[in-house]
Parts: sequence; structure tokens; C-alpha cells
Amino acid sequence: MFLEPTPGDDSPVPFNLPAYRQETLRHILLGDYGAVTDAIGQLVALGYSDKAAWSAPIPTGRSGEYIAVMTRRRGVRL
Repeated sequence: MFLEPTPGDDSPVPFNLPAYRQETLRHILLGDYGAVTDAIGQLVALGYSDKAAWSAPIPTGRSGEYIAVMTRRRGVRL
């Protein structure tokens, strides 16, 4: 597919792209509505996450209990 450069040839030298994959981490907050929203606010204030990255707290079906989830991805070079 690619030709090897020959002496005196001004064509660019081919290169290999680094292998890249993503690691996924999910954060789950489970508790009273106020505790869940306060924890989200604290993680946002610390710069760890963005408020938009969190799901809206939704009731779990247990009395007064809510759940919110955030998925965080980071790239890893192999």
C-alpha cells in the first residue's frame, strides 16, 4: 500500500499511529435527593466532573432514595 522512500525522494516518511483505547469508569451516587445533588455539586466544585455529565437524580422506588450516574472516559495509550 505504501512505498518505501528511496534516496533523494522528498515524499513524507510513513509513520504508525499509536494504539489508543478508552477506559470507562462509572460513578453512582445513591441516597437522599439532597445528598445526591450536594455530592454532584462538590465534585463539580473540585473540577472532577461537569454537572452536565451527571444524569438527573431519579427515584429508585425506595422511600426517599435517588440515584444519579456519571460515566467518565479517559484515553490510554498502549
